[in-house]
Amino acid sequence: MNPIKIHHKNIALSLLLVFTIIGSPILLSIGASYAQKPATFPPPILYQLKDIPSYAITIPYSSQGNSHFEPGEVNIPLGMTVIWFNNDHSYHTVTTLSNSSYSPPEKFDSKFIPVNGGSFIHTFNKAGIYDYFDQQHPSNHARIIVTSGMEKGNNMNMLIGGYIPFNASNLARDTLRFVPTGISLPPSISVTYNITILDAKGKPLFSHNYDDSDGILDLELVPMKSNSTKISTADFTTWGPDFRSQEAFRTTGTFHIQGPILVKDSPYSIKAEIVQKDNKILTPPISDIFPILPKLNVTAK
Repeated sequence: MNPIKIHHKNIALSLLLVFTIIGSPILLSIGASYAQKPATFPPPILYQLKDIPSYAITIPYSSQGNSHFEPGEVNIPLGMTVIWFNNDHSYHTVTTLSNSSYSPPEKFDSKFIPVNGGSFIHTFNKAGIYDYFDQQHPSNHARIIVTSGMEKGNNMNMLIGGYIPFNASNLARDTLRFVPTGISLPPSISVTYNITILDAKGKPLFSHNYDDSDGILDLELVPMKSNSTKISTADFTTWGPDFRSQEAFRTTGTFHIQGPILVKDSPYSIKAEIVQKDNKILTPPISDIFPILPKLNVTAK
């Protein structure tokens, strides 16, 4: 039995999105621009992706109509587009908070999001902390932190959404975007990544393949403490993508890995390999290893 547990909760979101925004002029113009181009960095497709939703936040059904945003706090890289789905029977809004003590890097307001699958989309082009709330239920608050960090590799670069070095005493979700520099994008069909998370000794903790049709992989690490003294693949859960665009065909959304990672003050690393492109196995694969280091408290002597 395969110990990796794949969640399929996003299928419903994908279908709702197809019926909600299929035919959108934005999507149609993006779809029409998928012509092969020479490889440059950042690849032209990176800018096109800024208009395509990747990270999904839901407003789930509540019998009292007082749903909270799920997840309530996320970290994303600069330029990522977020989509909120209102799966409740009541209207809700996504509105940036602004008062005498706080002002967001940029303001946005969804107005009333239609019920039972309505959506709102926003692209984050400015780094900073975005606190937002629901005008229908002002006590419901959430936060998105946008950062512009990047680690350069030999064959790809890793854009960082979150705080790396990480703080193991303050668990936080970090979203990473892997952008290849040595292959033409987008692919005709898809690019297959193998992602392996390694501990301080270089021992693999988790490994899984992810297919992505635009060639740029968005991946969120969701730390979760474990009581187990010996970590195995069975301690991890992976699901996604959050979003499939036209006709549920192009996989451009964020994938997620939840498990005992970033939970100890010790180094981790993540190995990103492109093992296949357009159904052709790459031998050897295109790969890079990125260190993920803890934030250690160093006392000056």
